[in-house]
Amino acid sequence: MYKKHPESKMKGFSSSLCFLLILFCSFFSVNSLPVNPVYCLGFPLILFSFLFFKSVIDKFQLGFYCYFLISCMFFAIGSYYFSNIDSKINYLSTILYLYCILMGAQTVATGMNIGINRRVYIYRFIFNLLIVFMILEFFLRVVNSSHTGSFYDYKWSLLYFDSNFVSFIILFFLMFAVFLKEKKIFNIGKMRFSFLFVLLILTFSRASLVSFIVTYLFVKSGNKYKTPIFILFLIGYFYIASELIGKYTSGVSYVDVDGSFNSKFYLISVAIDNYNSIPVINKLFGIGLNNFLYYSDGIFAHNIFITLLYEFGVLGTIMFIFFLCYSYYKIGKDVAYIYIPLLVAGFSLFSAYVPFLFVLIACMYIETRYLKQKFKY
Repeated sequence: MYKKHPESKMKGFSSSLCFLLILFCSFFSVNSLPVNPVYCLGFPLILFSFLFFKSVIDKFQLGFYCYFLISCMFFAIGSYYFSNIDSKINYLSTILYLYCILMGAQTVATGMNIGINRRVYIYRFIFNLLIVFMILEFFLRVVNSSHTGSFYDYKWSLLYFDSNFVSFIILFFLMFAVFLKEKKIFNIGKMRFSFLFVLLILTFSRASLVSFIVTYLFVKSGNKYKTPIFILFLIGYFYIASELIGKYTSGVSYVDVDGSFNSKFYLISVAIDNYNSIPVINKLFGIGLNNFLYYSDGIFAHNIFITLLYEFGVLGTIMFIFFLCYSYYKIGKDVAYIYIPLLVAGFSLFSAYVPFLFVLIACMYIETRYLKQKFKY
């Protein structure tokens, strides 16, 4: 059973503090600096978290480690062969993705040592910190905007790549808050929730807003209908996506709908047109994260499917899907709180640096396991 009080401490650096700092690092960023300070905090933090390594490893934590090691091997092979094509190959983004996987593993390692009361205290503190940090982020966006009257003026961010990435973080934490409330673990309250929702709106990310609405409707559906609704969502999602892509490649333009929306399909068409030119070895093992720029004249992939097809490769994509399925197996249908936003918003934005994805999935696992243990005894 879970302990009511943290039990693992090593010279004052407790697993509670480590757990808190991992959650903090999952959203903290100052991207405009030459070196993002979160890397200076996060990488040593990962090393420190191994101080709480147990002789018996949790199965889900082991799943993270296996995914990490296999991904290391696949990316190493893919990057090695792609370096013969592109001498300016990007290695950093791949390293950051692997770092994100370890963040998830160490969330389990530290969080399992902490009692429920302490975890709730940490969640409350983190949500408060997140709100303050996102208010600061919005303020900096407004101050540094060009004030031409377009909402695109307010999308450039000092702390992140752009406001779309900000929306991704807020969206995932909002859905994690809904999960905690639904499971009667912790209620962030209407005021905190409203603050985060307003901040989500102020990112001007339509994909994230649509994701929030779709996911929230799923959450509010009857418990026995959640699985069939999720299956229907997946069928509908892939059908609509394939139809839109098919129409674009046939000559239909969505520029009248929205220039940004149309640009996503332009990148997909570039990916389709260039796919045959990729060596077979790179089709299997990928070209490494953030290297689609080689085929798109320096434009970031943005789309989750381009990222998977090109940068992960077939085998890397299979492993990513396998990890998501394994997470579903260990957590249950509640993991859809994360998967639906990942798919919907991921059509518009998907980044190699997604620590919040793995950290929040790990937190959901910790809490669902706690509830199973609680009702078992």
